[in-house]
Amino acid sequence: MRLTLCLPGLLLPRQALIDTVSDLELPALSRLLSLGRLHRDTPAAHYDRLMQRWNLDAFPAAALRLLGEGGTPGTADWLCLDPVHLSVHRRGVKLEDPVALALSAAEDAALRETLAPCFADIGELSATVPGHWALRLTASCELVTQPLPQAAGCEVDPALPGGHDGIAWRRRLAAAQTLLHEHAVNREREASGKPVINSLWPWGPGQLRLPLAAPFDAIWSADPVLLGLGRASGITAGPPPPAFDRANGNILAVIDDLAVPARSFDAFAWRETLARLEREWFAPAARLLRHGRCRALHIAGFGPDATLNVDVTPGDFLKFWRRPLPLTALAGTAPA
Repeated sequence: MRLTLCLPGLLLPRQALIDTVSDLELPALSRLLSLGRLHRDTPAAHYDRLMQRWNLDAFPAAALRLLGEGGTPGTADWLCLDPVHLSVHRRGVKLEDPVALALSAAEDAALRETLAPCFADIGELSATVPGHWALRLTASCELVTQPLPQAAGCEVDPALPGGHDGIAWRRRLAAAQTLLHEHAVNREREASGKPVINSLWPWGPGQLRLPLAAPFDAIWSADPVLLGLGRASGITAGPPPPAFDRANGNILAVIDDLAVPARSFDAFAWRETLARLEREWFAPAARLLRHGRCRALHIAGFGPDATLNVDVTPGDFLKFWRRPLPLTALAGTAPA
């Protein structure tokens, strides 16, 4: 087995990382960091790095997500157009994590029925899962967008979406926001203390051009975009197994459990999740490497300030003189 662990949210901002992890025991991760070859790079979204691994000029997330959720994207151009909640803060506008919306199927259908006419001249609006809207484009769409998983929990640029059609799209979104303002679904949600849907977030445009050449033999992930990527590449794709000690082949495991608490600055949840990853991933991976049952481990950790890459092989465990390197030791390291 050769294992690549992709971990969005592993790296917090410098001081937050020090404050959160300084007294947390992570012996396996610290050992892997001390033995491996480290490279700290500029920040990037994990989707962008995967796009590079697949040699894609663009990452058609909408079409891939549709495929991953059981749909048939075909050769059409698709665009994710997800319902979101934008909140106004002193520093600007924040895109709240859409996971907190928890739209029901009935709410989703009612909102789409109202908003579909805003986009009818350029596409057909549908959803395979509540909250995951897809626009099948019938007209060209040149947009610069930001992936929702990357933007969620952050301040957003009011100039997005950008690109050639950015201004026209911002007008469409403004019209949609007007319809959402007094929508019955939002009135009911507000009355029950739930966050309202006050905007839409376009992202992931493009056409899925098959076949895709995969650099891995399997993908382990719960992300429907990556499940679609695996299926489009003709490789095994599914949620991570309970244990991976008997796995074979070149495997990509995208574990995004840290992403939500990292985006929401929930230090307790992030810390608890990292402790669980120590038990479920870092310790087993170190054991398999030590016994030669894993030929290579690559850890890709992502954060707002940097990207961390660590490569470890069984031979590195002969470096007995190296002391464990805590995750906090990397907090002040400048990207190389």
